[in-house]
Amino acid sequence: MPRSENARRLALELGAVFAGDSRDRPPVALDSAILFAPAGELVPVAMRALDRGGTLAVAGIHLSDIPSLHYSEELFQERQLRSVTANTRQDGKELMDLAARIPLRPTTTTYPFEEANRALMDLAEDRVNGAAVLRIGSGRGR
Repeated sequence: MPRSENARRLALELGAVFAGDSRDRPPVALDSAILFAPAGELVPVAMRALDRGGTLAVAGIHLSDIPSLHYSEELFQERQLRSVTANTRQDGKELMDLAARIPLRPTTTTYPFEEANRALMDLAEDRVNGAAVLRIGSGRGR
């Protein structure tokens, strides 16, 4: 559930069934969710979106403080909160194997390496739809 309208529109174009604001409750309770945003205040919101026995994985490298959780609304009924700290090479291989089997349609905006600062500014200002990719050199012969 992306924060920006452009990202929500892209998610729907790519086949998402629901793309609400990060604070919206999805139309059905979730079995699991992954929180990439470095915003600890979204943890209780995501926990409330889970079904009984659901798991929230916090996958950011950095995260602001998580506010107090309300047991009955956010943890009760065996909901789980987990952090994800690193992936192995095997994890990456399995992800790439899975990606080859499903119809991924990534959306990217490419920048020459020399324009990395512009790419970062465009990301910060929500001018990138999808992922920003830095192109290093000509990309030939490697």
